[in-house]
Amino acid sequence: MPFLASDPARNEQLGRLRDSYPVFRVEDARAAVDSGTVRLEFRFACGETTFAPQVEFAGLRPGEAARVTAPTARRLVRALAIVEALSYWKAFCSPVIAAVLPSGDPAETAWWESFWPKAMGEFFYRNGIDFTGPGFLRIAARASTAADGEPAGSATDSPGTVPALVMFSGGKDSLALTCAIRDDAAPATDFFLYNPTEGQRALAGSLADGGRIIEVRRQVLPELLALNDSGHPNGHTPYSAYLALAALLAGYLRGSPMVLAGNTRSDDEPNVGSYLGMPVNHQWTKSHEFEAALGVYRDRWLPGAPVYSSPLRPLLELQVIRSLQPHMDAYLRTASCNKTKGQGWCRKCAKCAWVFLATSSLFGHDLAVGKAGGDLFAYAGLSGLYEAMAGLPGAGDKPFECTGTEDEVRSAIQYAGQQGTDLPALATCLRDPAVQAARPLDVVLKDWGQDDLLPEALMARVRRAARV
Repeated sequence: MPFLASDPARNEQLGRLRDSYPVFRVEDARAAVDSGTVRLEFRFACGETTFAPQVEFAGLRPGEAARVTAPTARRLVRALAIVEALSYWKAFCSPVIAAVLPSGDPAETAWWESFWPKAMGEFFYRNGIDFTGPGFLRIAARASTAADGEPAGSATDSPGTVPALVMFSGGKDSLALTCAIRDDAAPATDFFLYNPTEGQRALAGSLADGGRIIEVRRQVLPELLALNDSGHPNGHTPYSAYLALAALLAGYLRGSPMVLAGNTRSDDEPNVGSYLGMPVNHQWTKSHEFEAALGVYRDRWLPGAPVYSSPLRPLLELQVIRSLQPHMDAYLRTASCNKTKGQGWCRKCAKCAWVFLATSSLFGHDLAVGKAGGDLFAYAGLSGLYEAMAGLPGAGDKPFECTGTEDEVRSAIQYAGQQGTDLPALATCLRDPAVQAARPLDVVLKDWGQDDLLPEALMARVRRAARV
């Protein structure tokens, strides 16, 4: 069996799973409409085990929800089913996913087969799985039927009257995106929220200026959690790709011309340089590579769907956070810690450590302490996290979190060292030659990266917000 695992017993278990569950089936992907709510219903099966997850879209108007029967909307629903299926497939690692694709187009199947290795790279790496063997995973599509229909054109009845749909998480990047692209002459902003907390919903509401909020609600089924608890493989799945497709569906139903995400150039850096010949990036489905690939998919198989774009793509994380200086009250209300699910800060994880470092370097140490509710530089136990984020020798992998690049981290640590002397969490980093030789912070803040995916209409606004 083509598996690599440090524990031979684990390796043997994975082999038995693949032998026992040779096919994972995506059996159904349909939509039910109730006034302004759309409920997606999926059905997956592997052996005798079945899963029936549901996803609910709320905040639509009845006429918008009814558009879910259009061919392009049905194709988006089925694409969502494939990404959703990976969350359940990972428990079995079956050699075949028999998918309900919109057609039997071999090029579309090839697109999905090029998607899964990088989208699931972190899962493979952290479970020690060799995904490179012949026949590790094949996506089989059924033949097209008359029910699939031909893709429809734009869903909007009033072109030009619907604003872009902004994907909003309540964190720093989506706030910076909102502030950067806002049109002062027409400030209304439509937001797409996923499983929002009350705080995220309130922050989006305060920024909408008459725009609407579309919410998506989804839960992982307890049957999958039970499998994980019993020893079946578990790990990271392409969450951001799921959000992108869900937002495209919401935008299509709304008639939105664009769906905008807060992804940045920092998202392109892998966490592991090479695993079995492939870089592993926790944020690959936020990367330039994925965004370009999704654009190809949209242009070929989703005509009439909104353009998906990350206007902050040319910027580094530090520049994105610095752009929020004129919006400090809102920035202090953002929460980025994944451990607390948007409810404050754990002050122990890489995400907290990074946001504290960036905030301190850009806006001052006292403000960072106030935002995080504690002085993270005083916690010597965080030293290893900062060393790993800075890519120092012997520190291990870059943390599997959404943080700045190694170069950004080094520049921010270098600057922090110039401002204070009692920094137990940064002491080892400040002695390292790579940190001492890092680019000065003011040089990093003048950077501008690849902008080929940035809509021309938004480029001037992003440059103005970032002051570059």
